[in-house]
Amino acid sequence: MDCTLNENPWRDLEEKIRKEKPDVVGISVICTAFAYDGMNAANLIKAANPKTIVIMGGEHPSFMAEETLRDCPAIDYICVGEGEVTLTEFLHAIEKKEDLSKVLGLAYLNERGDFVYTGDRPFIKDLDILPMPAYHLAKMDHPFVTLPSEGKRGLVVNFSRGCLWDCTFCSESAFYKKTWRKRSPKLIADELQLLKENYDKDIFYVGDNTFNVTREQSIGFIEEMLNRKTNQHFWLQSRADLVIRDEDLLDGFREAGVYQFMMGLEYHSDSVLKDIKKHQTVEQAVKAMELLKKHKLMVMATLLIGHWNETEKDRNDFFKFFGKYVDHFGLNLITPLPGTQLFYQMKELGRIKDWDYRNYDYLHAVMSAKEVDDLEQLNLIYRDIMRRYYWRPREMLKVLSPNPILRHHHRFYITKVAFNIMMHEIFGTPIWVQPNYQEYKDYLVERGEALSEELMTLAK
Repeated sequence: MDCTLNENPWRDLEEKIRKEKPDVVGISVICTAFAYDGMNAANLIKAANPKTIVIMGGEHPSFMAEETLRDCPAIDYICVGEGEVTLTEFLHAIEKKEDLSKVLGLAYLNERGDFVYTGDRPFIKDLDILPMPAYHLAKMDHPFVTLPSEGKRGLVVNFSRGCLWDCTFCSESAFYKKTWRKRSPKLIADELQLLKENYDKDIFYVGDNTFNVTREQSIGFIEEMLNRKTNQHFWLQSRADLVIRDEDLLDGFREAGVYQFMMGLEYHSDSVLKDIKKHQTVEQAVKAMELLKKHKLMVMATLLIGHWNETEKDRNDFFKFFGKYVDHFGLNLITPLPGTQLFYQMKELGRIKDWDYRNYDYLHAVMSAKEVDDLEQLNLIYRDIMRRYYWRPREMLKVLSPNPILRHHHRFYITKVAFNIMMHEIFGTPIWVQPNYQEYKDYLVERGEALSEELMTLAK
């Protein structure tokens, strides 16, 4: 049940639990910013049916298992790490009333309130043993199941897990312990072909942290897509050094349907790249961007501002540097996600100023910089850079580009993102939220639940 698609997310969940009275409900928390939504869902499930066992999984509860269990007593267990095998064994143990302490990858509080962790679950060695994602159980025709920047026939897919590098801010590298595993090119192509034939999906953001770790994987993907002639299009993630290594494959990628590479280039300064353990240089970033342009591939850069020693001059230089090359400006505020090296470093240094996990989304500052201590000022700086970038004359002209994907990108970001930021800054209009979004406290008020005065004050 994907509650983010429901017209009435909280009410639909409550009604389903009351009607079906499930033995077990699993809650997936896909990122730290959704941690409280997961906790509230657990509270609602327990209120609707106290006998239901609640198990939660995902990166944030895995890293912060004891904190999550103590903050939300409605959560009975946490699945730590990769979940497929752990959850299967857990359900068998529940069904047979077996000893749960023997199920690896499980965290819980025992009868005395002590924290128990049963130990790390080994990763699945071969991802090809996993079945095709159960697309037939999803609402594939729902208008929210798309990529707004790419169009209604867009979709996010994943074909590998993990990353071999150790950037200090990366939760994926920490979660998968610097390992990388992938599906075979044949199974990737089978999935893409199914999505085309059954659901008319033909443009994809491939969410793999690093798609082309090995050349063999890249060559296999190119060959499969050229042979199948599905006429699908792909936006892949990679690194500057791997793009340089695979220069001879770039034309093949384009012919196979790849239109854009997204690279974590992060910053325009080698000292900052070294500090965040990026293991690449500014020179490599420039070369990779130039190569992609040469081979008629779009460049998307994911970028980080808000570093401790950063100055206004640094940000101006940063803006000018990436403005020369980038088709899509993936700007973020550096965020110390729980479980990362950066989190423990910043916590020890006392630089984390905001502990509200809802703001750990790379769009809100949660730690100060030496020159800018005020978090809201950093938020304004972030939004100002985004607006300025997309409203530059050279970006505005891209809405007339002969490249239809680039045209759509820029129409979306100029009319939706940059315009929304401008209206917020000038007139104070709210930043966009999904039409069906409802905060949990507002749902409780709607259903007549008595709330504390403090929460009632918030529930406007």
